[in-house]
Amino acid sequence: MIETILVAHDGSPAAETTLPAAALLARLFSVPVVLVRVLETMRPFYDPRHGEVIWLSEDEPRLEIPPEELFAAQLSILRERGITAVAVVRLGKPADELVEEARAWPAPVLVLGSHGRGGVGRAVIGSVTDRVVRTARCPVLVVRAGGPALERIEHVLVPLDGSPRAERALPYAIALAERAGARLTLARVAETHRELLLEWRGRPIAPATQERLAAIEEEAAHYLDAIRERIPAGIRVQLLQLSGDPKRQLVAAVARERTDLVVLTTRGKGGLERWLLGSVTERLLTATRVPLFIVPSTEESEVHQAE
Repeated sequence: MIETILVAHDGSPAAETTLPAAALLARLFSVPVVLVRVLETMRPFYDPRHGEVIWLSEDEPRLEIPPEELFAAQLSILRERGITAVAVVRLGKPADELVEEARAWPAPVLVLGSHGRGGVGRAVIGSVTDRVVRTARCPVLVVRAGGPALERIEHVLVPLDGSPRAERALPYAIALAERAGARLTLARVAETHRELLLEWRGRPIAPATQERLAAIEEEAAHYLDAIRERIPAGIRVQLLQLSGDPKRQLVAAVARERTDLVVLTTRGKGGLERWLLGSVTERLLTATRVPLFIVPSTEESEVHQAE
């Protein structure tokens, strides 16, 4: 399921937050780490071999930067931990090149860092990370800058919405929980939007509506019971049945449950329609600091994983 860990590293201090997470996954699955640096064309770059700043372009004859030199410190850290590590340098647009590089390796997971907050306190994840999450055919682990380092996994939370697409995250969550000896929480939010109804109505919810909401909550509870039967014996499983607005409830649950890692899928539209992140995934990306292991939910991703 996971045979390669690719780490996007742009040379910034923020990118160093990805190394502990990459090392952890590499140890858990006994797989190599590939450090990837994408140098953007038509941008200035300090060439350490020649001691000068050059403008990068496809026809720059001096652009012969050995990856081992560029990643000397990071490779040393990983190899000292007994992890097989190699380095790759690509030239082009970062998001496109990272996605393309991932296609060259067997069963990869892409590890990326994200930004903190931009503008007037507005939460952002960074344009490169955002585009990679939207277009990658493999799972993407997003580690938030300024958030907790992913050095161990004791609690994995999987948000489910009752759909087969959301359940595509389960095999990865199970594998991570098994190898890390972690507790696995299956979370389902009954989409009753109770808090919103109270805000809009300004008075108690009518009995007939209460009955309909109770039926939705009961269905969510039965669904979680059925999913639990699919979890291998030996994994500690907790069911978390919530009710209300999914985005609000899950953001609060991630903080309340002291989750080390959230494993979930994206939702998307193909063809001529614009590819969009699911609203819940997007909210968790921007409103929490916990690392997110994001599994693509497109049909194309299934083909890639099977190759």
